[in-house]
Amino acid sequence: MQNIFWRRCLWLCGLLVLLCRIAAAQPSSEFSVGLVVSQFSAELVADGSFSATEPNGTGAVLEKGKYFIAVNNGKIMLGDHLLGSGTVLEHVAVKDEKDDNKDGSAQHKVFTVNRQGYRGKLKIYVTDDGKLLTVVNQIPLEYYVNSVLGPKSSPIWPDEAIKAQAVSVRSLAWYYKQHPESALYAVRAVDPEAFYGGVRNENKNVTEVAAKTSGQVLYYNGGPAMTFSCESSGGMTVSAEEALQQNIPYLQSVADYDKESPGYTWEKKIQAMTISRILEQNGHKIGRLRGYRLSESTKPDKRDRLPSGRVKTIYWQGELGSVTMSGQEFADLLALSSNWFDAYVVDPVPDKLDVPIENGYGMEIGKKQIPIEVRGREQSAWKSVIPGFHFLNGSKEETILFKGKGIGNGMGLSKWGAKGMADHAPENVPDYYKTILQHYYPGTYLVSVY
Repeated sequence: MQNIFWRRCLWLCGLLVLLCRIAAAQPSSEFSVGLVVSQFSAELVADGSFSATEPNGTGAVLEKGKYFIAVNNGKIMLGDHLLGSGTVLEHVAVKDEKDDNKDGSAQHKVFTVNRQGYRGKLKIYVTDDGKLLTVVNQIPLEYYVNSVLGPKSSPIWPDEAIKAQAVSVRSLAWYYKQHPESALYAVRAVDPEAFYGGVRNENKNVTEVAAKTSGQVLYYNGGPAMTFSCESSGGMTVSAEEALQQNIPYLQSVADYDKESPGYTWEKKIQAMTISRILEQNGHKIGRLRGYRLSESTKPDKRDRLPSGRVKTIYWQGELGSVTMSGQEFADLLALSSNWFDAYVVDPVPDKLDVPIENGYGMEIGKKQIPIEVRGREQSAWKSVIPGFHFLNGSKEETILFKGKGIGNGMGLSKWGAKGMADHAPENVPDYYKTILQHYYPGTYLVSVY
């Protein structure tokens, strides 16, 4: 009997060890986002009591309120406390606190960092040889997806479009979880195509739809896929080979169904003097502009345009010198919607024209404003002399009209393209979001990672 008893004990112990190993092998859904990276200080507001635990296990409980975080002699200064690098801040349950949770739960409390609220924990590091600090938000991955997805989608859009976007956002985050941008965090919050704004960017209805794909990510050839996305490509997405100089099989140029996007086509007028000033502010002191070189998108020159028609490089000639810069860098400097654009010299005209309104006796009784559309010069007058070069006369009012397509880098699944596909999906087709994902990321497959 004793032998049977001990055999059963050993069997149970072995089972427990096995279960622990299985649990430890399960991928964790915790995700880390760099909120404040290598800064001198940050403002922190806690809406409940919270603990500050140092790496060695020591710590303290602090009351809710406003705190300033800074670095002092290689230590983190949080209010009156000096803490070690890697200190974790986490809300604690206090039953006597008066809040919406009668049990004192810390589940719904947030930390506000630089006036932006975040769920989960904060981890604070001393960086840059003990001079600066980095604040990292540690949260379940679904919280990150909900926040990033909020501005990228709309609660009135088809569910299949929202689900496709959710998988795209989650998949890219899962890729960076395996291949983090830094030893301290997976991604930064300020990524222009996947901005993480914390609680403010969450949308309840979008979150409910996204939850139907919880844990689903895209893989390719046994590993997580880099599922980059954009807002609108202007009718054709950009390949990774063009955008990143990498041949990624599932990031090829495909048709985009984003015609409903407000940025499908766009125009922006900027005075030549303004462009000259912006170039100078960014280290390009070439003086008053005398001209620029850029081939037309309808007749692209491979020397300055990429295969998709987007601008590869643009050349500017000034009175003091010249500069050649990438189309993306130039688009970023001038806040253009994308690097897919043409540029035309236009004659300066007002945006609106005041037209007097007269009564039957010829007396003016009011005015009406009529907007004026600037179409621009579709071809350079000097084309026959210097192909692609546009001369400028240097006047103060001289204006350049930029006419472009798309919003963002144009790579991967587009926000408006997903909506366009979902709007025209065949009836009674279940899980159409998978079809959308296959269109933008061909060759990938879904995996449930948690």
